Amino acid sequence: MERGPLIECLIEMIGTDKELSLVFWGEDSPLEIRNVEQVEELSSSQGIRVTTSANKIWIDSSHVSAAWQVRSDL
Repeated sequence: MERGPLIECLIEMIGTDKELSLVFWGEDSPLEIRNVEQVEELSSSQGIRVTTSANKIWIDSSHVSAAWQVRSDL
């Protein structure tokens, strides 16, 4: 997956109660990200660092096979 769409979604989550679920190749359970405080592109071509209220998470977006978020426009 390309880094741009993930960063866009993560930035929109800053300061909200939205959650994002990511599935990585070879894994059968999603990683859930919530309470996003900061998002930054890393110097690698697909690297993202996400700071949440509880964790710092480093993601290589090229390993993400699916991402989803509950719709808020229903």
